[in-house]
Amino acid sequence: MTASKSSLSAVLAFLCLTAFCTQCCLAQEWTKDPTTWWPDPSTGLMWTGRIHGNPHPGPNRAFSNVTFSDTTLGQNGLNWQQANDYCASLQLGAFAGWRLPTLDEVKAATTTVQVDMGDYCPAAFGPGPCRAHDLIHPGPNNELRFKGGINTYSPKSMMIWTSTLSQTDSRSAWVVAFDSATTEFLIQMVDPYMGGICVRSMTPDLLEAAKAAEVYLPVPDLQTLETFIPLNKARLAYQAGNYQESIAQAQIAISLKADPATTYWGIAISYGMLGQWDQAISNLQSALEIDKNYGNAETALKWAKDGLKAAKKGKQPKELSPKWN
Repeated sequence: MTASKSSLSAVLAFLCLTAFCTQCCLAQEWTKDPTTWWPDPSTGLMWTGRIHGNPHPGPNRAFSNVTFSDTTLGQNGLNWQQANDYCASLQLGAFAGWRLPTLDEVKAATTTVQVDMGDYCPAAFGPGPCRAHDLIHPGPNNELRFKGGINTYSPKSMMIWTSTLSQTDSRSAWVVAFDSATTEFLIQMVDPYMGGICVRSMTPDLLEAAKAAEVYLPVPDLQTLETFIPLNKARLAYQAGNYQESIAQAQIAISLKADPATTYWGIAISYGMLGQWDQAISNLQSALEIDKNYGNAETALKWAKDGLKAAKKGKQPKELSPKWN
């Protein structure tokens, strides 16, 4: 068993674990097959849209007390062979030929984002109310995430197997930890679980559609993927300053029902850049009717209302123009 290549407190943890752990009983509710996939045109690979595993409680072990040679770690979910066999037998829609990803493929498909962990209260995990001086605020924290909105979340911390075996131990394989815990308190509260995400190469026609769509979330089929092509064209037109073309392409996307909240937002900010603030506000309200928690729409609505107010005074809006990346 090889040693960890990163510290326990690191978020981006690429670790080596014993690959052939004792099989445990799997809870059926956590072994549902994925129904969506995400195509990555930058690599020519497509990924299952969610993790497949089993967050079965297993032994009650604190993360800080578990060594990487401890075989109980892999018992909380799929062992390596189970994950490997699962991907090999997976049939997702019209697609077969799935496999476990290599470590380098996972690295290329993941990114880190900064999040604020908020306040935590140790007393909340025991009897009695939380006292103000017990509050812990970890502050900003880097969190590892898959690109494309692939779901790696579970009630507990999740690790996924890769097909990359250890160079020093033939019975070990690399795993990737999706864990935002960087404080001693949070590490002690988290138990890891093992699962797998599957990957396969895209056919030429699928790769062409993926490049045209540049979809940012998993889709259920090729037809849905193709509805995002005009939405992506709208984004590119906005970036080029062709706002009328952006509106026209986004309206096509609306007719195809491609992520309507984002599409209404795109139409709105294009109208705003043309100084048509009433149209911008109306479309932003439509976006928020679809998704009341859509942060980009809330920010853009403030910008649009500021723009309308400034325009009546013959001035420019104070708020910065939205970016459509």
